[in-house]
Amino acid sequence: MAKVKSRPTPGGGLLRILWRTPIFAVPFALFFALLESGFKHLGTFYILSLIFAYANAFAAFGVGMFLDVRHTREKARVGAATGRTALVGEILMFMAAAIIASALAAVIIHFTLIPSFLSDPHSIVVMIVFSLIFCALFLGVSYAMHFYGEALARARSEEELNLARRIQRSFLLSAFPQRSGLEVHALNVSSKQCSGDFYDVVPAGDGAVLLCIADVSGKGVPAALLSSMLQASLRTQAPLLQPVGAMISNVNGMLCQGVGNGQFATMFLARIDESTMKLQYVNAGHNPPVLVRADGSRLLLEAGGPMVGSFEGVAFEQAEVALAPGDRLVMYTDGVSEAMNASMEMYGDDRVGDLAASLPRGESAAQTIDSILGALRGFLAGEEPQDDMTLMVVKVLGTGAPGAGAAPALVAVPASLPAPTPSVP
Repeated sequence: MAKVKSRPTPGGGLLRILWRTPIFAVPFALFFALLESGFKHLGTFYILSLIFAYANAFAAFGVGMFLDVRHTREKARVGAATGRTALVGEILMFMAAAIIASALAAVIIHFTLIPSFLSDPHSIVVMIVFSLIFCALFLGVSYAMHFYGEALARARSEEELNLARRIQRSFLLSAFPQRSGLEVHALNVSSKQCSGDFYDVVPAGDGAVLLCIADVSGKGVPAALLSSMLQASLRTQAPLLQPVGAMISNVNGMLCQGVGNGQFATMFLARIDESTMKLQYVNAGHNPPVLVRADGSRLLLEAGGPMVGSFEGVAFEQAEVALAPGDRLVMYTDGVSEAMNASMEMYGDDRVGDLAASLPRGESAAQTIDSILGALRGFLAGEEPQDDMTLMVVKVLGTGAPGAGAAPALVAVPASLPAPTPSVP
């Protein structure tokens, strides 16, 4: 990962002015000497340029410190000036400071080195013209360096985002376990940013499979790393055949006690036993997956509790649903439901559910994902999604157990439920 440079201190900024300004004064001295009388008075013009350069450098430093303080105060304010208007205002402030500093430098020269520097109107006009030229040149150099620094910062930020995307891709499945009674497929569509979406499909004992989809708070490398931690935790617990409520409780305890930086995650965790075609699940603050029955009816899987990492010791509800051939389970993250078109209208959970129920029964799990993403792109009409979009679809192929379609039974699973688990990574 690229090393992030620390913010310069005021003392460090002043030291840089002291050693850089004599270097910056050289091209200005050459310019004025060549423009005025050749190089025979180059030394004099260098001294004059050095005084002007120091005056402008300290003025620019003072304005920069003021703007840094103002930006810090405005970060939490709603409606603070941003974009082009703010940039124009800052440029005007630098220009005013440069003009005042140049006038002060001229007065210093007049009363110390060259008493005739401001002795007549012609000299004053010449000084003003030269001051404006100097201001323009100095501002040009200053802003060139400023934008160069911003370009380096953007490059470092982009490198960090690329690293986070690679981390995400490294733990997202591209090949899914083949099951006799289930067809599973999932897909993550990355936005320009990088979030903590992840999904996983893990064998969990004979004839059972563990399904998970989650969204970690925040973006970038921290979110991607926490996603990998959650996935490692689930894979460690999967062979122990615990109830999914206990697994979620373990994850919640890990985040509340071990992470300690305020991160949390929404998560939907389910286990499907193919011998009985029963789905056991917990929804921890996640978008409710929609179970579309073979007859077209729908059931939202909402039972669970709050987001993991938000409250220590909370109890999660665990529910069980009977599956039948032709049923289709659609899981997704909020990057799908909260995607906005040009009219600032969100796609919404209802559209996802309506679309899932309207799709042909013969579509495969992968085709269902393609259909949902196609409809979403049509809704966005060219607008870029602002968050990762993650989808997982499970299509039931096997023989359903009796009682398919019955309402889920809710069982409270306390967070303190004892379970023979090793330490969770």
